[in-house]
Parts: sequence; C-alpha cells; structure tokens
Amino acid sequence: MADADWLEVWTVSTFNVVALGLVGIIAGHTTGALTDSLPNFGTLPGVVTFAYLWALTLVATRWALSDGGLDRIREGELTTLVGRGAIAGAGIGGGFLLGAILVGSAVAVVQFFLDPGTTGGLQVLPFLLIILLGVGIAALVGALVGGVFVVLDAACYWVAGRFVRLDAGEE
Repeated sequence: MADADWLEVWTVSTFNVVALGLVGIIAGHTTGALTDSLPNFGTLPGVVTFAYLWALTLVATRWALSDGGLDRIREGELTTLVGRGAIAGAGIGGGFLLGAILVGSAVAVVQFFLDPGTTGGLQVLPFLLIILLGVGIAALVGALVGGVFVVLDAACYWVAGRFVRLDAGEE
C-alpha cells in the first residue's frame, strides 16, 4: 500500500473536520440546542475535543486516501473511495463517541471515589449497553457522513482540477 500524500491528507482532513463542525454549530445555534451546553463547555475542553476529532479524521483520511489519494477519481475509482470513506467515517464516529464516553466515565469514577454518596454508585451493565448501542449508532452515522464527505471532497478535487493543471501533459 502506497503512502498517501501528506499535504493532501492534511488538507482533506482539516476541510472535513471544519466543514462538519460548522454544520453542527450552525444547526445547534439555529435550533437553540447549544444555548445551555456551550457556555459551560469551556475553551480547553473545546480545543481538546476538536484536536481529538481532527486526529481521528487525519488517521482515517490517511487510510482512505492511501493507494493514490483523490487522484484515483481520474481512474474511475470513486466507488472505491466512497466505500473507504464510509469505513473511515464509521471509525471516526465510533471512535469519537467511545473517547467521549471513556473520558466521561473516568470523571464519574474519580467523582465516585472522592465522594461515593453523590453519584449513587456505578452501574456497569447500563454503561456497557450505552457503549455498545451508542458506538454502533455513531459508527453508522459516521459511515453515512464519511461517504457523503468523500463525494464532497471528490467534487472539490474535480473543480480544483478545472482551474489548475495537474499534469504537464494535460491541457
């Protein structure tokens, strides 16, 4: 498997994370869903959350674009890229939620040991059920979003190719 072009991977990853973040923030802002949660979130947790999502996306994009990157579209391999993008998106979605659950559970465990009376005890079975169902659903949603973003990336690549000569032999 050939290594993907690092600049292409970095650019596609960053574009996808920022685009997805903007869509989420605009949707949350217009519906009012962020009114209660965002003021309590804080800058440091926001930066860490963004960095974690970007790192997951970077790793998944590197895998999805291996063996030729977006240039494979010129060879008629869009379907293969969409499939790889869906698999990568599933990994990002499931990994992101799993990371959030693990951080939240670590905070709950520390809180339980500091003051056992405030949490009412730790319940393992519901926690495992949430992990299984939540991560599975997040992976399915991530697969859908990953497939859509590959099509968006391919469209951007195609448009950019119309403005920039990619090979010296092209006209």
